[in-house]
Amino acid sequence: IGLNPKEANDPRCREVLEVLPRYLAKDRVVAVGELGYDSMTPEEDDVFATQLALAVEHELPALVHTPHRDKLAGTRRTLDVVRESGLAAGAVLVDHLNEMTVDVVAESGCWMGFSVYPDTKMDEHRMVEILRRHGLERMIVNSAADWGNSDPLKTVRVAEAMLDAGYTADDVDRVLWRNPVEFYGQSGRLELPETEAPETQALELVGAGATFMGNSVLRGARE
Repeated sequence: IGLNPKEANDPRCREVLEVLPRYLAKDRVVAVGELGYDSMTPEEDDVFATQLALAVEHELPALVHTPHRDKLAGTRRTLDVVRESGLAAGAVLVDHLNEMTVDVVAESGCWMGFSVYPDTKMDEHRMVEILRRHGLERMIVNSAADWGNSDPLKTVRVAEAMLDAGYTADDVDRVLWRNPVEFYGQSGRLELPETEAPETQALELVGAGATFMGNSVLRGARE
């Protein structure tokens, strides 16, 4: 939970910073975020630094948004602010990366996040090429269901593309499950249900007939 950088420029939202500590103390909050930069304004500078200080105070990891414009300069500035905050690099996930920005984040020791979209930011095939270059360590892939053209099942498409490219089911499980669990588990608050170990010989990708605890993505009764 956090004050998004886009809203950081709205003075009406500043009071969120005053009540945020009450929520960061709650057991089910596993990170501070999404925080960071949108347009790299002075207001965003202040809100970003304030929330990183809260992450340090509450011993929580931070999910950081990088700007959509002038991305490389914005990402470098993001990393400078993170270093100044005193929050450990391993407790920071820098999101919305691409081929231009992944190298500087990899060198920083922060986790690398990629938002996969149908038309913008990152697609599944580019994502696989980045994994080839940089490996699977500290890599987290996400999708979206927001106000623009997005597809929450793009993570599934990444899994399919990884398998088509020769990655194993265990590799897919690491990127799409174990890595996020490791990152957010640093909060000490991530509670997961006891489940059987994932099948590593074959990966059954989510489809119309797939279920989780008896439920599927389809509506209505199932026979």
